[in-house]
Amino acid sequence: MMLDRARLPATAAAAVATLTACATVVPLFDSARWVLPTLIAVLVIAATGALARAVALPAALQPLLQLLVLLTLLTITFVQPSATWGLLPGPDAIEALQQLTRAGLIEAEAALSPVPTTTTLTLLAVGGIGLVALVVDTIGVTLRLPAVAGIPLLLMYALPAAVVRGGVAWWLLPIAVLGWLLLLAVDQREDIRSWGRLLTVRSQSRAAAGPSAHPRASRARGGTGIAALQVGLVAVLVALLLPSVVPGLSEPVWVSSGGVGTGAGNGGGPVTVDPFASMRRDLISNSDREVLRYSTDADRPSYLRLVTLDTFDGETWRPGEVPVRVPATESLGIPDVNGVADVRQRIYDVQITDLDNAQLPVPYAAARLQGDIDERWSWDPAARTVSGEGVTSRGNSYRVTSYDVSPTRAELRAADAPAGADMRAYLRLPDDITPDLARLAAEVTADARTPYAQAVALVEWFADDFAYSTSVTTPDGADPVQSFLDERIGYCQQFAGTMALMARSLGIPARVNVGFTAGRQGDDGTWSVQAKNAHAWPELWFPEIGWVWFEPTPRADPGAGVAQPPYSEPRDEGTPETDTPSTDRGGRQIPLEERGGLADPPMPTTSSTTPSWTWLLVIIAVGILLLVPVAWVRVRRWRRTSSPDSRERVEGAWQDLGDSALDLDLGVPASATPRQAGDRWDRGVHLSDDERQALARLVRGVEGARYAVQSTVASPQELRADLALVRRGLIRASTRPERIRAMVMPASVWRRGGE
Repeated sequence: MMLDRARLPATAAAAVATLTACATVVPLFDSARWVLPTLIAVLVIAATGALARAVALPAALQPLLQLLVLLTLLTITFVQPSATWGLLPGPDAIEALQQLTRAGLIEAEAALSPVPTTTTLTLLAVGGIGLVALVVDTIGVTLRLPAVAGIPLLLMYALPAAVVRGGVAWWLLPIAVLGWLLLLAVDQREDIRSWGRLLTVRSQSRAAAGPSAHPRASRARGGTGIAALQVGLVAVLVALLLPSVVPGLSEPVWVSSGGVGTGAGNGGGPVTVDPFASMRRDLISNSDREVLRYSTDADRPSYLRLVTLDTFDGETWRPGEVPVRVPATESLGIPDVNGVADVRQRIYDVQITDLDNAQLPVPYAAARLQGDIDERWSWDPAARTVSGEGVTSRGNSYRVTSYDVSPTRAELRAADAPAGADMRAYLRLPDDITPDLARLAAEVTADARTPYAQAVALVEWFADDFAYSTSVTTPDGADPVQSFLDERIGYCQQFAGTMALMARSLGIPARVNVGFTAGRQGDDGTWSVQAKNAHAWPELWFPEIGWVWFEPTPRADPGAGVAQPPYSEPRDEGTPETDTPSTDRGGRQIPLEERGGLADPPMPTTSSTTPSWTWLLVIIAVGILLLVPVAWVRVRRWRRTSSPDSRERVEGAWQDLGDSALDLDLGVPASATPRQAGDRWDRGVHLSDDERQALARLVRGVEGARYAVQSTVASPQELRADLALVRRGLIRASTRPERIRAMVMPASVWRRGGE
């Protein structure tokens, strides 16, 4: 009996359906390290659901138990040190999971597939698929709505198809659908086994009349195929149309592209730069394809920044939350850098040719954009970078007004005040960072007396002791920072990220930029930037000077454009300690009194405030959960009153009336005859004349179907009209709380598992 209640075949089918739908998630990641914890989560959810059904746990509590088990599994897997008693998801563990989830959402918003299999993104995959498994098990097995369970399954296909560059392979959709069809087939088979063979009513003799000749009809299933088809069509349409209506999911599903993460591809599609800096060494060489052209009045153009990364999780640098964004059409003003004498205004006219990113390349310190700028582009005022949602940089032309901040060595040496409390966010290091990082940073800078001297010592150490290569990889399971420090070979992301971490260990605020080097100047004076100019470099903060870039990557390949800034270029012995006069640099120098139009605001501390769109998703999810019982009751009524067999139809209508009364706490004993039940409702509810007549027709109909050899049975439309009249009377006799409970938690659904 317990095994029958557990519905093991349907439980297994629901788990298989979720796992087949997971096939569409494979192209999102660069490795399969997320697969095993996801498989465990799906199996644990299935086992918990089967156990809850076996012990007859109320249906309303079953998903809550599964959710608790999922949280426990996530706690053990991802934040075990914060768990209560090393196991349970207490307040500290929940907070840690929330922090990882927020970080993962930020990373997922800007990441380009295939994304690195980081802890945060793996948590999103395991938790998200675990929730899908929970919903599929609840709807498809507990509520016995396998057709409706197809919606979350195909939505799981829609999201990867929308964000994967070039779309997912077409054959992944049939795989996702096959699991759902298996769930439908198993549920249909269980129906047949539990109710027996359907009997076709033919002409019967009077001798066969009586109750024994008319067994109670089986559960009406006349609309199952149509309902499944309708849900399937809706889900497939959602899978195909969702990318065109949801901001940020506008990538084509059925076309291919040549772009790849962290650099560029050699295919026929546009070039894409991954706006992250992974410390794992697995980069491929970039192509010579041009991504943009620009002209400028600067003799020595700056690097062009796409995104600034200020948060490190132990493996990947990623951008932090931006609490306030400024429309790209507004000006940020001149940075407040009172400690620098030489600040000049520069103009860059940029034409994007083959770059497909949600960021616009701009120099530091960009302050104003001019041109045909889409209103969805906006500034991050703390980083002075430009990004947008649902937009692409490809084909954009714009003019950037920026301010070239050129500190001298003397000015940098003088900027030795410690960082204030507002810069603590740029000093954070992971708790489990290798101790060799701080030890080596202290050894390398032992003779340095100022933060600037420490920065220069780090640059020289990387240039002298490390080698540049894009063909090395970090071993699986190895700490990427420790591996880089041990082997001392890698590419720009490792150099930039490691220098920023070492600077932080020394008390110098630091962050990482991703973008392009200046490129190569042509005969016509314009500059051409190619995919191979994609680069990452660190910025260090100095008081009264602001963010200053350094170049630790010892890259000398032709055309790469990697160069040292003047203040960190090595000096020949005997060269006097003087700085190049600023008067030879050309351009208008900004007087001190004109500066400070809008200072670079420091990055605020991480806020626990939930973004508005997160609340919107929560409201939508709650709305869907509340509507599922309503939809199921209506579908059930339609199925019961639509059977082609007249006796099944009237039995279904009577059963639906009994369920409606049960939901409103007006049920009658199961032993009551139709006439007894009708009399009790008539006396207890005080029906109107029309409602009393409708109830009498239903009673006569079910009595005739059960006991008469031949009887006149109402049509489906007439049955539904009579049901509506009687239900109106039942509802009128109920209290408001009873009506609400009947709508969102109908007893006929939750107590009987959907039937």
